[in-house]
Amino acid sequence: MANIIYFLTGGLLLYGILLLLVFLLQERLVFQPFRLPQAYRFFFNAKGWREIWVETEDGALLNALLFRAPPEQKSKGAILYLHGNQGNLQRWAQHQGAFTRLGYDFFAIDYRGYGKSAGRPSEQGLYADGEAAYQWLLKHYPEEDIVVYGRSLGSAVASRLARRRRPRLVILETPFDNMPNVIRAISRLPVPDALFRLQFPNDRYLPEANCPAFIFAGTRDRVVEYRLSQRLRPFLNGPEAFITIDGAGHRNLDTFPKYHYELERVLGRFE
Repeated sequence: MANIIYFLTGGLLLYGILLLLVFLLQERLVFQPFRLPQAYRFFFNAKGWREIWVETEDGALLNALLFRAPPEQKSKGAILYLHGNQGNLQRWAQHQGAFTRLGYDFFAIDYRGYGKSAGRPSEQGLYADGEAAYQWLLKHYPEEDIVVYGRSLGSAVASRLARRRRPRLVILETPFDNMPNVIRAISRLPVPDALFRLQFPNDRYLPEANCPAFIFAGTRDRVVEYRLSQRLRPFLNGPEAFITIDGAGHRNLDTFPKYHYELERVLGRFE
């Protein structure tokens, strides 16, 4: 009997310690920025791009990059690319080719605290960053020519924008229903809702989107489990709006031909 009590007490203590770590370290788990010096010079195997600075409503100065569609093509609009939780624009802007080759300009920001951008990341801060980027695009493109593309963590920023604004469409790559469920899946712990400061609720924003929405998800995603993306299916207009890339993980959807085929198909429907 004493051994059972000892075992249960030890298990509860361990569980409590793990819950405390989740509570204290969730920002470090979710936000993983790589800072860059202000003098850093980006390098890309692309032409027709420039560096831009965008100021948010609360005064944060964000670094951004704009890649133009090839000059022989008339621009079909602009992609607002909202990247994932790790890295900076030197990594994420490498994805511009998938969009510029289809005739779209590609505009990507580094959230506050990422790359050269000032400040410290937070949930409300990322929302403000997305708004500032969208406002910059509105000065240069008609709203009906803007496509919002959210990658992983950026999916919640994108779906919130789609609820507040009226872009041509919103595309979410490897999205999740909400951040608490992502952390629960990673930690394998039944963490109570009260311990979560970060929410990023796609499942609240996406049902109220003011535009068509599409999702790309991989069946072998080990960061955002495929089942968490599937929970967003009911908020889409038809089963064809949820695009499964069989065998793809979290970071390699664009290495699959089906991704590029479906991306061109989706964008082409609304040109």
